[in-house]
Amino acid sequence: MEKEDQDVNHEIRDEEMDLESFFTEIEQKEWELEKVQRKKRKKFIVKMISSLLVFAMLVSGLGMWFDIFNIPAIRFVEVSNRLSKKSEVTEYKKAVVTLEWGGVKGTGFNIAPDGLIVTNAHVVENTNSVNVHFGTGESFAGKVIAKHSELDLAIVDIEANNLPVLPLDVEQEWEKREGEKIIFIGNPLAFTQIANEGKIVGKVMLNGWDVPVMMIEAPIYKGNSGSPVLNQNGEVIGVIFATLQNPEMETKEIIGAAIPSYYIKEILKELKE
Repeated sequence: MEKEDQDVNHEIRDEEMDLESFFTEIEQKEWELEKVQRKKRKKFIVKMISSLLVFAMLVSGLGMWFDIFNIPAIRFVEVSNRLSKKSEVTEYKKAVVTLEWGGVKGTGFNIAPDGLIVTNAHVVENTNSVNVHFGTGESFAGKVIAKHSELDLAIVDIEANNLPVLPLDVEQEWEKREGEKIIFIGNPLAFTQIANEGKIVGKVMLNGWDVPVMMIEAPIYKGNSGSPVLNQNGEVIGVIFATLQNPEMETKEIIGAAIPSYYIKEILKELKE
């Protein structure tokens, strides 16, 4: 009997060991499976974070978190593509330049075959030299030879030949142009050579200014400073320099402000004297 009891006990112990081994094996497999899943989750999270960081760096590098997703901004690209299909607008663009120095970016345009660039004084406010880039790919070192802060106009000289130019319309009685449709070309936000359209809505006298400036109903953004305002004949009638609230509208609508080309003529006269 004793022996039989021992045999039975031995069998029970063997069964217990087998059951323990069985459950241990299951737990081991579950643990390994969970470990693999944890690794996959970790890898996915790391990949997502890396992608977000790369995207953030790209957008941050453009300096336009909100502008990139701005619907009007997307719309002005569409308008530019439409206008740029016109042969005359393609020609106008050849004389419009990008001005850069020390992280500052603005727009200018050439008015002389040997290189004379008109821009805003505030674009070149703290420098006497700038890099001048044409849409054709040509670049030149530019020297600021005139600054008129009271009119926010400046002239940059470059050494070149046979450059494309934009003619000036220097009519003094520009106030009569109210309602006239215009085109302007510039480098707003992170874009270059963007053509857009609008109309002249009147004139306004700014605080501290001695002369009235042109008010333009048009989508104007940072980087448009120095953009030429062109009439239907392709002549420059003004230079965009700011946006402001329309004082004649109760809604305080934001409009563009441009210095009439008549005052460019006055600055050029001074340079010749």
